[in-house]
Amino acid sequence: MLNILPLLLIILPVLSQLILGTFSTYKPASFKFSQVTWINFILQIILSFIAFNIADYNLAKLYEPNTPRCGMPLVGIAVACFFFLFVLILIIVTQFLIKRWRENKSKRHISQN
Repeated sequence: MLNILPLLLIILPVLSQLILGTFSTYKPASFKFSQVTWINFILQIILSFIAFNIADYNLAKLYEPNTPRCGMPLVGIAVACFFFLFVLILIIVTQFLIKRWRENKSKRHISQN
């Protein structure tokens, strides 16, 4: 379980933003978009550190009798953390633009009537 847990922790805020951000965009009375965004952004940073520490622990247990080990898997986890942070920011910007477009569209529709 500890082998796949770092990847799950890194992906969790992105999936949460996709689901809850879309839900808050189309039904704004349930969740506020800004709260969902900030919670997922902070979760991404915190869970990235936790995932990195779990991966470091897994590698330490894997090479327990011998102390020298290669650090490339940790570099891969770090790059995955930055990649998913970038993906999260892209999702947030896209959802924000969709939300703004929907609000402007509804304001134009109301003003025309």
